[in-house]
Amino acid sequence: MALGIKNILIIMRNFNDSLIKKMERLAEITISSLQLGKMARTKRCLALAEELLIKGNNEMKNAITNVYLFSVSHYMEINRLETSRLLPIALHKEYVKQINASGV
Repeated sequence: MALGIKNILIIMRNFNDSLIKKMERLAEITISSLQLGKMARTKRCLALAEELLIKGNNEMKNAITNVYLFSVSHYMEINRLETSRLLPIALHKEYVKQINASGV
């Protein structure tokens, strides 16, 4: 069953949890898509996260960076997936900032 961005947003709207819980859920969906090899769905999730990063308020940007991107990039690193190939430009820039800030 393919999930479009509208369906993902509906799922997230139905979650009556905090912003952090919503970002955790989006990360779970993204990671699940990666595990199943559903690249179109993965790219839609990443595109949604990037749009929220670009257009969101500071709280949203922090949640995307500190919860979503941290989880997704961690999964990608563990499984030796190319973050530079998979992550959209704005998410990849944030990922590089995280790496540089951590001293790795």
